Amino acid sequence: MIRVIPGDTLHAIAKLYLKDPDRWPELLKYNVIASGNPDVIHVGDKLLVPVKEIKKSMRAAFLIEKIEDVSFRARGEALFRDAALNQKIFYEDTLRTFANSHAKVLFPTKEVTRVSPNSLVVIKPRELNQEVNLLRGEVFFRKAKIQTPSAVLTPQEEGLYRAVVGEDKSTDIEVFEGKVDVVSPDGKGKVELDKGFSSKIQMGKLPLMPEAIIMPDAGRLKALRDDITLPADFQISVADIETVGVFNPEADDFVQEVTKRDRIRKKINAVEIALDEYFSQIILKLKPLDVQKTISKLADGKYYYRVEYAGGDGAGYSKVKGFELNREAREMSVIILYPPASLKIDDEFIEMRGSASRDISKLVIDTAQVDLGDDGSFSQIVYLPMGPHEMEIVFQDRLGNTKKMARRVVRVPGKPGFWQKILGGHQK
Repeated sequence: MIRVIPGDTLHAIAKLYLKDPDRWPELLKYNVIASGNPDVIHVGDKLLVPVKEIKKSMRAAFLIEKIEDVSFRARGEALFRDAALNQKIFYEDTLRTFANSHAKVLFPTKEVTRVSPNSLVVIKPRELNQEVNLLRGEVFFRKAKIQTPSAVLTPQEEGLYRAVVGEDKSTDIEVFEGKVDVVSPDGKGKVELDKGFSSKIQMGKLPLMPEAIIMPDAGRLKALRDDITLPADFQISVADIETVGVFNPEADDFVQEVTKRDRIRKKINAVEIALDEYFSQIILKLKPLDVQKTISKLADGKYYYRVEYAGGDGAGYSKVKGFELNREAREMSVIILYPPASLKIDDEFIEMRGSASRDISKLVIDTAQVDLGDDGSFSQIVYLPMGPHEMEIVFQDRLGNTKKMARRVVRVPGKPGFWQKILGGHQK
């Protein structure tokens, strides 16, 4: 999901994300344009862009370290929100750090860029070439292209670099390892910096000639290098999010289903729906009564929701939970063909037969897991103790939703056979 910014058209968005401006009609499959004109979309509008259609040149980065106060602003939004560790950062999203805070961004190329305190950066992750717009503050980087108000810094090789943008929008660049091209925004001035040199670029002026710097000692250099080097065993931690089920948005009452699961009885102010568990991509925030008619416009797929309680300002949110929209989904069910309810039988064993709906992935009858046929049919032999017996049927869909049902069967003593009549006693 992207937010429209000044200058955007469907043609421009298709060129950026789909790499072909003539592919703009594909965006109409997932979005309703209020004006009906692909060149008239409004700033702040939220548009869904199909992930499967996005070329490999466009991928998300991750916020892998967050120390103290780090804020996040999605592309096209006006307000900053508290950033979440390990959240995804999409193209042209913004990070802001404050005093005594810093952040680390992991790009798709496994490159790490460190954002120092009191900094403002716009992140442009791609599959191959990473870019950071440094608007204020300081970053340490290895190979990312850094654009500032007064310069464009393009490393020629992977190295160790420091860039600083001051209050006057000037740029300072230092090279500890590697080599970097320093170019003024108009492209008229260019210098090449080798290891151990720096340059300064004032707004509207050409880069100053390289000057030698006092290099950090070996220990400090190693610490800087290690700080922006991804450990070999690093893995993004995955949030443990409960999934509440599959919904058909044209048939199921979504709000009723999700709110009845929350045991905290508070008045609901709004329901928020996002494309990610960290809510960096919120696509809906609506009053409960408005959710059902709006959710029917969303494409099938995985989403996340949270409930904002009245009196909130964000302070009264429920836990984040996941759900899936599927217009072909139906209520999972099991049909028992045999035995009928309350059957009386004198056999020690009984065969239970039936069929399960296609979304059921696991079926258990009296603690025994039962195999399902390709058509959902099943058959299971069940032992019957003497007297009434409640056979428990437990079934689960592929998202982990579980239901139970029971079938009551009574085993009664059988009529005495030939040998029982001779030897005495009854069948047990």
